[in-house]
Amino acid sequence: MTDKISGNHYDFPKVSETIELIEDVVTRENLPRRAAYSIGNALKYICRAGKKPGEEWMDDIRKAENYLHRATHGEWVGKEGR
Repeated sequence: MTDKISGNHYDFPKVSETIELIEDVVTRENLPRRAAYSIGNALKYICRAGKKPGEEWMDDIRKAENYLHRATHGEWVGKEGR
């Protein structure tokens, strides 16, 4: 039985750039391709939250939430999130 607290599903890839993390996640065989694209975009926004000049960190978090909503429900929350 897999340990749900400290199992190998908590082992994250050793990456130096966000794109490597995104590629690792979206190429997992158990993710539907359509959902993987949205999850990858959500990761991008989460990783850059608070770093992009001229944008509030919450803007990126809202965008990530919208992409995750699309991954799980197949639709956008609203046009402002894209």
